[in-house]
Amino acid sequence: MRRALPLLLLALAPAAARAQDYARDEYTAPREADVDARGARRVSVEGHAGYLRVRGVEGLTQVRVRGTARASRREVLDRIRIETRRDGDVVLVRADVPDQRDGDRWGDDNRALDLVVEVPLGIAADVRDGSGALEVRGVGALDVEDGSGEIDVRDVASARIRDGSGEIRVEDVRGDVRLSDGSGSIAVRRVRGSVLVENDGSGGIEVREVEGDLTVDRARGRAISYSDVRGRVDVPRDTRGRRSWY
Repeated sequence: MRRALPLLLLALAPAAARAQDYARDEYTAPREADVDARGARRVSVEGHAGYLRVRGVEGLTQVRVRGTARASRREVLDRIRIETRRDGDVVLVRADVPDQRDGDRWGDDNRALDLVVEVPLGIAADVRDGSGALEVRGVGALDVEDGSGEIDVRDVASARIRDGSGEIRVEDVRGDVRLSDGSGSIAVRRVRGSVLVENDGSGGIEVREVEGDLTVDRARGRAISYSDVRGRVDVPRDTRGRRSWY
């Protein structure tokens, strides 16, 4: 029996660790806001920690924001808010999440705001995100600046993405795609314009079905795979033709 006890403790350890993680996000609360978007030409969204989804919706005349605030302490949860306003022809949405150093006793407290932002279909969008998964669908010209986390972009007019780290997937773009990435894999498919990858760090690159040109400025030894590119292809010679790890 003495030998069985340590084995039992080892078996229970993962479950205890998961329970502790759940306890850190003990408090949750809904957050929501609506902004009139009639006549608006652009939406600007600033996320924070947590996932962020921006979706174009046909026939929508407002920007609808729905979210869930999460925090390990009630007093922190109460300070997590959504800020929205209209500035001329721009609708602004901002996740207001207090910094961990902002008067809190413990620097490792969890706090986040998960957001789903519905916008008029085809409207131009500027998205700034801190950390967490980012998903964008059905907007016009898209400009993204992201710290870390996966990025998934589909069905947009054009895309310019500057990313610190995390996997990037871009599909079904009616115009050009321009990417600047620190680390993480890149997959680009079905682009009617051209594709430019610059300032690239680490991770494989896969590009398929591009009607325009494909240019990779710097790949730092990344494996590059491409097919069905109708325009000119300009990639570093030391990576050309290498098999991607996708």
